[in-house]
Amino acid sequence: MENDKRKIWVKYTLLIGGGMLLGWLLFGRSAYDHEVESEMVQQADTEFTCSMHPQVRQDEPGNCPICGMELIPVADDDDHQHDDPFLFSMPEMYSKWANIRTMQAEEIHTGPSIRLPGRVAVNERERRQISAHFPGRIETLYADYTGRFIQQGEVLATIYSPEIMQAQQELIQAAATRETQPRLYESARQRLELFNLTREQIDLIEERGQASPNTDVHATQSGYLIERAVSEGDYVSTGQTLFAIASLSDVWVELDAYETRIRLIQPGQQADVHIPAQPGTEFTGKVEFVDPVLDPRTRSARVRLTVANRDNLLMPGMLVTARITAADHEPRLVIPFTSVLWTGERSVVYVRTPHDDRLTFEFREIETGPRTDEGYIVVSGLNRGEEIAVNGVFAIDAAAQLQGRFSMMAPPERTEIPEPFRSDLKILFEIYFDLKNALADDAPQEARKHGLRLQQQLEKTGPHSLEGEHHMFWMEQYDAIDDSLDEFLEADNLAGMRVPFEPLSEAFIETARTLGAIDDTWYVAWCPMVDDDRGAYWLSEFEEILNPYFGAMMLRCGEVTEVLREGVTDIEIREPVHEHVH
Repeated sequence: MENDKRKIWVKYTLLIGGGMLLGWLLFGRSAYDHEVESEMVQQADTEFTCSMHPQVRQDEPGNCPICGMELIPVADDDDHQHDDPFLFSMPEMYSKWANIRTMQAEEIHTGPSIRLPGRVAVNERERRQISAHFPGRIETLYADYTGRFIQQGEVLATIYSPEIMQAQQELIQAAATRETQPRLYESARQRLELFNLTREQIDLIEERGQASPNTDVHATQSGYLIERAVSEGDYVSTGQTLFAIASLSDVWVELDAYETRIRLIQPGQQADVHIPAQPGTEFTGKVEFVDPVLDPRTRSARVRLTVANRDNLLMPGMLVTARITAADHEPRLVIPFTSVLWTGERSVVYVRTPHDDRLTFEFREIETGPRTDEGYIVVSGLNRGEEIAVNGVFAIDAAAQLQGRFSMMAPPERTEIPEPFRSDLKILFEIYFDLKNALADDAPQEARKHGLRLQQQLEKTGPHSLEGEHHMFWMEQYDAIDDSLDEFLEADNLAGMRVPFEPLSEAFIETARTLGAIDDTWYVAWCPMVDDDRGAYWLSEFEEILNPYFGAMMLRCGEVTEVLREGVTDIEIREPVHEHVH
């Protein structure tokens, strides 16, 4: 009976399992096959090329047969739904092939750490030179090899010297008459002291009452014998160096800091010292000295630490590395090394921007500061929280170059504006933006006040303040701004002010297009309903539409048609979409 129940249970289990397998084969398998087939078709429709050799085309990923670089997908024409040459879009699947990864740029609130190579050196404060204080010959040499440890007071050598023997005889003779001639006795003792004999040695000579031509040279401190300048039998003269002894209880660690990192290092900073030859061994030191002179051969300066030599593990000449935490307590924006492409004076990063449902990156030129272990410090051009590409950056740049966008190999042209004209022009634009915002706020009194300020600044700047190739251009824009301001200030109501605001804006837009935005990104906006639907432009310091031609009546009417970036000229202009945006 028990066996029959077991057989029935096994039979039902097999039926249920077989049904599940059949269902997967009929339905799940077909869905799986459809997904694989869709991916294969998608890959089959994709063509791959080389960024350096665009003539290379093949139907599957791989490496270029000419240069060996990894091939990138050829983007379709509809991958670029915008005309801004700073922007490049790609489908999400392309990012997987190119292994593109992004991260947000963040500020580091503690000072960035710097890793520097160096070597151990003798602490010069712990080094003692032992010299000859009288002429003679090395009769016996006890400290006969370098590296041995010397105790303070130990005899290093015996010097044969007739001169010191004569001084001893004078002391013995003077000692016999010291009661009657004390000054002669003191003079004889002082002469031997000048020969660097100790009081104990002098007392022994008096007590013995016999002069000797041999005198011992004693160590003045404990330490290691790091220099032996004489051999047994050598003749020495007064002042000649005989030995050098150094205590290695404290040593110096001398580091090489490149000129781009020197300003991050200051005396007093703590440093962690590591010995490559002894992994896991770490010492702590303090920055004591930063060399004010740069080595012209290596473009580096010497940074010196004083380190307590625990267990005498640090040996002079040993190679070490040290990590110093920079003395920069202000938060600094630091980005990874892999996110930066170099173009010379400036560097390039790709900033991810929201654009439809595609992966869109903006070509951005930034200024970098010193290199740290965490990455490059960003001086300007990037803000905290912006998302940048940190992997696959070269693939993005190569694909952008193939599509005619700005790239590392084809950066935008820049116009350098000389001072003081640049500062004056920046103030002119700032006042124009204040005037524009007052019109958008329907505030005629504020707008008039900014118009007067703009007129005063224009007179201060003058029509002949910019020399060179753009001299005539600025004169034309100066006259256009001046004429528009006269009409603007003569108007007695808001509607009258908005009429000359159009030619005023055109002059500022042309100036920004030719000379580039100053220290910022500016936006050219278009409203199609101005002047009986003929439309008009204005320049804004932000992307949000705040219409100065209609104010509150149609504040959101308009669209951005052009982006002007710092110093960049010759930008392709987008044609406005003639739709009413309210």
